Amino acid sequence: MKLFLFFTLFSLSLFGAHIDEFAQNMGYERDYAKALAEAKKENKPLMLVVVGDTCPWCRKFERKTLSQQRIAFEVAQNFVPLIIDRKHDEGTYPPLYNAPRIPTVYFIDPKEEKYFYESMGYVKLEDYASLLEELKTTFAKEHK
Repeated sequence: MKLFLFFTLFSLSLFGAHIDEFAQNMGYERDYAKALAEAKKENKPLMLVVVGDTCPWCRKFERKTLSQQRIAFEVAQNFVPLIIDRKHDEGTYPPLYNAPRIPTVYFIDPKEEKYFYESMGYVKLEDYASLLEELKTTFAKEHK
């Protein structure tokens, strides 16, 4: 019984650990209010990545797309990135962004606090690079 309790508590403590590590390594915010304030201050769109700690497609998206130098540089230069766990961070961000499927990325206009683009599912590197370029250009035109 003690062994079962230990493993249960240990596994519960691991939820979010991967996401926290990814956020720290990639420079992603983990707090919605802080990220929104930064996006307003810098006049950049907020890139809200909604994942699940046990989602294999989320891990693949992080590893094969978001972690790649080309994407990481583009995100750091033109967006305020935020990553949240749909289940474990619930209540810390607006319910509008409670994605029905994960991974989902919402690109949010910080002034209106509404998303102007939603990307759902795993997206390959080249496709995501094109998407970021398009959204960066669109946002810049609308916020001159």
